[in-house]
Amino acid sequence: QQQQQQQPLSTIVARRHRDAIHACSQLSEQFHAWGKKSSVAVDRRRGVRVVATSSLMMRPPGGGVKRRYRFCYRIRVENIVDLIDSKKEGKNAGTRDVVDGEPPEGPPAAAKVEHRAVQLLGRTWNISERPPHEAPSSVLQRLLEEGVIGKPENGSNRGKHDGSTELKVVQTVNEPRTGAVGHLPVLGPGEVFEYMSGADIATPSGTMEGCFHMASVDMQSIDSAHVGDHVEALHWNLNDDRKFEMPIGRFGLALDEEDLNT
Repeated sequence: QQQQQQQPLSTIVARRHRDAIHACSQLSEQFHAWGKKSSVAVDRRRGVRVVATSSLMMRPPGGGVKRRYRFCYRIRVENIVDLIDSKKEGKNAGTRDVVDGEPPEGPPAAAKVEHRAVQLLGRTWNISERPPHEAPSSVLQRLLEEGVIGKPENGSNRGKHDGSTELKVVQTVNEPRTGAVGHLPVLGPGEVFEYMSGADIATPSGTMEGCFHMASVDMQSIDSAHVGDHVEALHWNLNDDRKFEMPIGRFGLALDEEDLNT
């Protein structure tokens, strides 16, 4: 009886193959959704990496004129100067000269990056909304609304939208001296600062992008601070070479597919 209930090997293989295809499809959809709502920016010269992701926190209730979509976003700032320098050392390890049996002059890689820290001084954000696409009006509707009937749209361009031209900046945050969520952290090699915050927009789709105002500092003499503390780097000249802007790549504020269908 057990032999009669046992499925043929070909059936089991086919089912496993179907399950694998479904799993790959699910992963592809997840990566696609994550890719639209995230960004990664790297400054290799200063050894800084910024990862940004977003997700819907609250959808507005049905009805009402002033609908607001609330999104949360997570920012991760990393000092990766040790990773960058270790890769450089690895590439050059086979080419370093040895004179009279002595190792090359200069401190080892770990000593070079030991005090190379960065401090987050402030932030600048541009928050944009993308109006929802509207269905093309009928000839009669355009006549009633505009009083004229324009030339029909070219079929090749109908329904084509340039996302960049549709974006409208609705809020700008320019706080180059107040850190992020009250913190002005100093990050040494391998250290990370991560925080979450939120943004409200009136449309179900939008974007955020901007930059962090930062400075290269010596972590032996400068500590992390809070808003209101004395921060030496804030008193440096604007053109000081130690100060720099770390771009934050554009990431989307968007509803997931299941949110759109509910």
